Amino acid sequence: MSLQLATLPLLLSLGQAPELPKDDPRVQARLSFLARDPEVGTQDSFTQWHAALEARSPELTTGLRAEAALSFFVDTEGGTSAVRIVDNASALRLRYQPSSWGAGEGLTLSVFPLSASRIHMGYAYPVSWSRKSFLSPVDGEPGVELRLKRSRWSAFAAVKSAELSFESNLDLRWQRRYLGFVGGAFDATPELRVEAKGTLGKRGVLSLPFNDDREIPSRGASARLFWHRGAPVGNTVDLSLYAGDPTFYERFFTPDVAATDFAASVSLEGSLQSQDLQDPHSLAPKSVTETAHAAALDARLRVGRLRLNVLGTYRSFAFVRLETPGLSPFYSTPAEDEPRAELTGSIGVDYHFARTGLTPGLLVRGSLPAFARLSDPYSGNRPLVILEPGRLFALPSGADRSLMTTVKATLRWDLLDVAGVLAEFTYLRNPNRTEFMSDDNGVAVPVHVDPDSFGGTVMLQVRL
Repeated sequence: MSLQLATLPLLLSLGQAPELPKDDPRVQARLSFLARDPEVGTQDSFTQWHAALEARSPELTTGLRAEAALSFFVDTEGGTSAVRIVDNASALRLRYQPSSWGAGEGLTLSVFPLSASRIHMGYAYPVSWSRKSFLSPVDGEPGVELRLKRSRWSAFAAVKSAELSFESNLDLRWQRRYLGFVGGAFDATPELRVEAKGTLGKRGVLSLPFNDDREIPSRGASARLFWHRGAPVGNTVDLSLYAGDPTFYERFFTPDVAATDFAASVSLEGSLQSQDLQDPHSLAPKSVTETAHAAALDARLRVGRLRLNVLGTYRSFAFVRLETPGLSPFYSTPAEDEPRAELTGSIGVDYHFARTGLTPGLLVRGSLPAFARLSDPYSGNRPLVILEPGRLFALPSGADRSLMTTVKATLRWDLLDVAGVLAEFTYLRNPNRTEFMSDDNGVAVPVHVDPDSFGGTVMLQVRL
């Protein structure tokens, strides 16, 4: 059996470590099983177990409690029989609440010994970033966070670090790098919250043949306006979009779906990030600043047992490539490559049947993927569609990106307070899908293939 610890999205979101009421059990366990085949007939299907154990101590001294959260994934590695255990930001916490402070207020110190992907920028998961903060870390990305929460405002400061490996003058070196995070939120009115946070640090070293050991400074900020009325509406079931959300294994089985009071919320956020990469027009070491942008509008409505969710996102080309910067690695993307942003919009609706615990739903999404024309000395400008880091399609010469359409039938089944089932069945039309085939001259060229595909995802969860 081989064991590998790696960073995956964590269970808890930044600044939202769960408040544990005094009547909650001191030990809670949760076991989840996820099976996903996003496109039947491809090699992207997988199964995965997630296990979580959370424990809290009795009061150690006046107002002070300790907590431990063990969270990890278990799956097979690379299609082999080897088993991989992946830490999911397991944490140790100390919570302090002065006796004169109100419920939910307090000071929390959180330590993430193995991975701190819960410390991140952005708010809505589709436009969040810096969960994976460093380039080529040797091990994980541990971190620590200190958060202060009062009735109308909150503030936090956090640090993540990683040991990085890089080559310098034919020697392999290791150095530790750090990223700092600060932020806060303020309730301007009982229904309107203003939030902001920023980050600053160094992500690593440019892995280029110049061997000049240049750093990659990174800085950025995120801000959000959040208006709400009534209790939280919650998300419609959208497993393929939110399966990497740090709160995924908690959020989908909270009792919000059973509420019947009127509720609504609107969230508008934006992020700006910049980092220094190699100038693509220079044959000598020369850094230029590349800027990335993202924005999201999230509107939700609940009337009786009917819920409606509308989500629109914008991600610039550089933002889509943040984890692997540059179309050519570590080079800024030049304007002549015609980089274009990703635009996505979706609308989802579901209805809860209290007697059976079933919540069926329907979701429709349209997306224009990120696009660029890679300068290629052999084939000219090669059109490329970027869906996510590590997943792209090369288009035929002269082609342009096309709208992708997704239709989903979703189902949530709440089995009392101890178990739940989530399922989605997906139809995807992606006219950008291509495969390389030999032309009449025996040269491999991209050719459009069948754009239609079907897929599905099922998740089972048991809670103790």
